[in-house]
Amino acid sequence: MIEFTDNDILRLDERFAQENIPFHARPFRAAMEILGNQFSIGLGGNPQVREIEQAYERLIPEVKFTWPGMGTGLAASVDRVRKVTIGIVYGIDHITVDKGLGFSNHQEWATWCRGDRKIAERSAFALADMHDLVYGINHGAQHKNASTFWGLATEQLKLVAESLSQSGSIGSAVLQPICLTAELAMKGTLLHLGVPENELKNPRLFGHDLNKLGEKMTKKSAHRDDPLLLLALSKFPDYVGDRYRETQLTRMEIINLALDAQFVAASAVRRISGVDMASQIEATTGPRGNFFP
Repeated sequence: MIEFTDNDILRLDERFAQENIPFHARPFRAAMEILGNQFSIGLGGNPQVREIEQAYERLIPEVKFTWPGMGTGLAASVDRVRKVTIGIVYGIDHITVDKGLGFSNHQEWATWCRGDRKIAERSAFALADMHDLVYGINHGAQHKNASTFWGLATEQLKLVAESLSQSGSIGSAVLQPICLTAELAMKGTLLHLGVPENELKNPRLFGHDLNKLGEKMTKKSAHRDDPLLLLALSKFPDYVGDRYRETQLTRMEIINLALDAQFVAASAVRRISGVDMASQIEATTGPRGNFFP
């Protein structure tokens, strides 16, 4: 039996912070360091591993809710926003919407959706968009910076999901990461399709103009999403020109923009990767346009 104290864990945590080890990875790392050659997991493993992990969770609660999974997105029920972490799937697995959105069972999901079919189907499409975005990135891009741009888009989307899910009233600041989610994803796809990066940065050609980026992307690589994608982009604000003004958009309108940005990002990757959970949702429920304005 290895003895350890709270101070031992706090000292390790301070070092882990200096080493930039993510919160979610620290309890396991602490167990390895404290137990040394007595560390073992699995059948017949050392029960002190879990004891150390539980002590770590008690002292540093962040380790319990900061696991990044494959990526983070959002779903909405009216103006309630749910931050969703997309899990890591090994082998062949069937993903149900309720479990994919982090609900413990189907009834809990149905209650959150207020028993409203449109809300339920919209949340199913939101899950599909998250899935297609984060898993599609792993299918590789030909341009060296395409995956980087796509990854940056997912980081902006995570900021959006965290902001909207944890606030009751929201303002202009969240519009920046919403728009960047769409911009970075489309630019990543255009890089993959052979558009030079210096053209994408040229304000006379594209700059931060989401409509121009969308039009170019749909011409270079057509997809069934395109009519809805171009319509969604036409509703986005001029986020460069508006960054010094307070928005007049309501919370509901901003949430809809966030869901549209998630859709645009997913569609940008979906047309390249072939990862397409959204098509399965459409085959079951009908076209996406039936459920989105």
